[in-house]
Amino acid sequence: MTSTQIPAVTALTLGVRSVQRSRDFYVTGLGFREINYVPGEIVFVQSGYGLMLALWNVESMPSEYGQVGHGELAPPLSLGHNTTSVEEVEELYTRALTAGATSITAPTKRPWGGTSACVADPDGFRWDFVYNPSFAIDDDGTVTGV
Repeated sequence: MTSTQIPAVTALTLGVRSVQRSRDFYVTGLGFREINYVPGEIVFVQSGYGLMLALWNVESMPSEYGQVGHGELAPPLSLGHNTTSVEEVEELYTRALTAGATSITAPTKRPWGGTSACVADPDGFRWDFVYNPSFAIDDDGTVTGV
């Protein structure tokens, strides 16, 4: 990395209780492309341009990350997917529920002018499906406010 480059997030890791259940949800249910799968241990999926989502058995995580675990409350983290339309928000929300997600908020018009919906995956991680007419994604992946 040169001094003019900014750090980039290229992988997100979620500690999951069941790798198989998470694989079923993300790959079969939501349609993410599987990169690598080690049954019972970890599955990597393509989640964006140059971005991987790792779904790792939470019991194995302390070997590298120290003590981690699930609590009573949802983790203070949300994974987001920005869409190009309200209809896409509704479609993703429905697909997630069909794949086993729990509804947190149905697709709702928000005071800031867009529409969003929130679901919890099988481990409680929140997914936010959002149509925000104030954002645009350029061909090179740059996000801009319009």
